[in-house]
Amino acid sequence: MSDVTLYGFPLSTYVRTARIALAEKGVAYEHLPFEPNTDDMMAVNPTGKVPAFKHGDFVLYETLAITNYIDQAFDGPALQPADAKERAVMNQWISYINAYVFSAMVHEVILFRFEMLPMDQAVLDAGVIKSKDQLALLEATLSSNDYLAGSTASLADFFLYPILAYMGMIPEASLLADYPGVTAWKARMESKDSVTGSAPPL
Repeated sequence: MSDVTLYGFPLSTYVRTARIALAEKGVAYEHLPFEPNTDDMMAVNPTGKVPAFKHGDFVLYETLAITNYIDQAFDGPALQPADAKERAVMNQWISYINAYVFSAMVHEVILFRFEMLPMDQAVLDAGVIKSKDQLALLEATLSSNDYLAGSTASLADFFLYPILAYMGMIPEASLLADYPGVTAWKARMESKDSVTGSAPPL
């Protein structure tokens, strides 16, 4: 039995980010699909949010902390650039994705389309406008770079992909066609076994 456990329901974009990182490193793990804000989840993360992570007796929460630990604690290909500038760009993108992209695309668009929130058309319309601005910023990088922080995929790409995967399943998927660099990046990500193998059941 593996001494690594990931906690959190598979539909979470952040759980998928952690699963991609584990797969990229070739780490065997047990996945316990706890729902957020349940007693089970609160036992491993006092905020009740997903995911949480356990390696032996070491328990960790917050996805960036988890993925950094996965990268540093296990053998396998590096998930972060060695170059200081590229690593700084990676961290800049992760911060941007967590602070802005997740909020706009997930909370203001995707959750309405998946009927996980009661529809609020005004919020959705505002979320679409924000999403277009964010896709344009991503396009400025991905029109000339294969990945967000250089020529190889990094943690930044693993944070972004699960969000855009959901965007590709809803009517707003039509937006992606206006951003060919983003669309090509999405296709590159979908060629990875770590990405296809982490797809949640829908």
